[in-house]
Amino acid sequence: MKRARGLALAVVLTIAVASVAAPGAGLAEPGSAGNRDLVAMAPTLDPAFIMVWVEAESNHEPAIAYNPRHSEYLVVWWNDRGATRDIYARRVGVDGTLRSWFAVVSSPNVWKWLPAVAYSPVEDEYLIVFTHKLSTSDYDIGARRVKWDGSWMGPEFPISQDADKQWYPAVAYNSTNDEYLVVYENYWAGGLRDIAAQRVKASDGSLLSWRNIATAPGTVRRLPDVAYNQARSEYLIAYTFQVGTSDGDIYARITSANMGTLSNELHVVENTFDQDGVAVAAGVNEYLLVWEDGPSPTHRTVYGRVVSGAGNLAQAWLEVRNVTGNVYTEVDVAHGIGPEYLVTWRHASGGPTGDNVYARLVNSVQAAAVGNDLAVDDTGGSQRVPALACSPLGDCLVAEEDDKGSSNYDISGRFVRGLYRNTYLPMVLRH
Repeated sequence: MKRARGLALAVVLTIAVASVAAPGAGLAEPGSAGNRDLVAMAPTLDPAFIMVWVEAESNHEPAIAYNPRHSEYLVVWWNDRGATRDIYARRVGVDGTLRSWFAVVSSPNVWKWLPAVAYSPVEDEYLIVFTHKLSTSDYDIGARRVKWDGSWMGPEFPISQDADKQWYPAVAYNSTNDEYLVVYENYWAGGLRDIAAQRVKASDGSLLSWRNIATAPGTVRRLPDVAYNQARSEYLIAYTFQVGTSDGDIYARITSANMGTLSNELHVVENTFDQDGVAVAAGVNEYLLVWEDGPSPTHRTVYGRVVSGAGNLAQAWLEVRNVTGNVYTEVDVAHGIGPEYLVTWRHASGGPTGDNVYARLVNSVQAAAVGNDLAVDDTGGSQRVPALACSPLGDCLVAEEDDKGSSNYDISGRFVRGLYRNTYLPMVLRH
């Protein structure tokens, strides 16, 4: 960046703000203005935990979306009251301040749970999707639009009301068309499990086109996740693929924004080990998929693979965490900035403090995890089901279930700061 002023020329130089840089220092953010050098720094943890929600009942499975217009995150979760399961949400500022909370959906003696959330900056609203249990054999996918401040934008509405079970929804926002794509698993009475998707118009919640994404007799496709690639206005939908009841693999398909075109299934990973629980994030015209992977229930690892925007698989998988005899599960991933992603997981091997939550930086250019693990929460009690969202500045909020050694789970959080940091030193050159 430069600006002429008479005979003076202002030149902006980029320098590191700390003396220790993580591997990948000096990588440029693709598509950035002027292709500025962005210097990768080791991310750090805020010293304080954020108690998002504390009460006598148990609270579970948080999901998060970042809101750039108000510099805050929305954390949603479901509350277990026995015969009633309902969904709550709370706003958290980028500085860690707790803002307002509200009920998203709540009906006595009805289960509404497994939430996912996405944010539309055009409408300044969230779409929160969830599973609605009508009976032991009939689940639907429901949704509610919520304004940034928590005020409802109309009643709950159905995404899918097919027979049998529709559950485990995920949602992504399409910034080109101002709409959402909701993906979910169908679990049919005959045993078939497949993946479907529904477009939702952000401005009024109306349902647009629907499509079955992947299905075949005698196979199982389950637990989908979805991310939107703004550079191509496409989505990648990833899921677990099985023949029978074991040996899961990770498959994916790329679909155009209107779902008019659909790629062949991408075989992201398939081998004799069992892969499950895939999560996907979109970067700069690429995707990073991460999953739990392992030869046995007592040895589970975290692996990933980069998929280009064109749908090409990176040559090799990347190892995020792998220690023999340890169990790493419940993975999540979010894009930070440039080639940097943050991956979280639950360390479920027990140990002196029970289950804990960790995170690690992944660089897609290097196709590798970089730096050390971050102990997001290795305090007493059991911490589970981490979820995260990152701001474009590379600050990420990780939320989790946390029992702190008690009989019920609360929702707590902690910030991972500074996937990238930049300082600009002005220098005036005179002729």
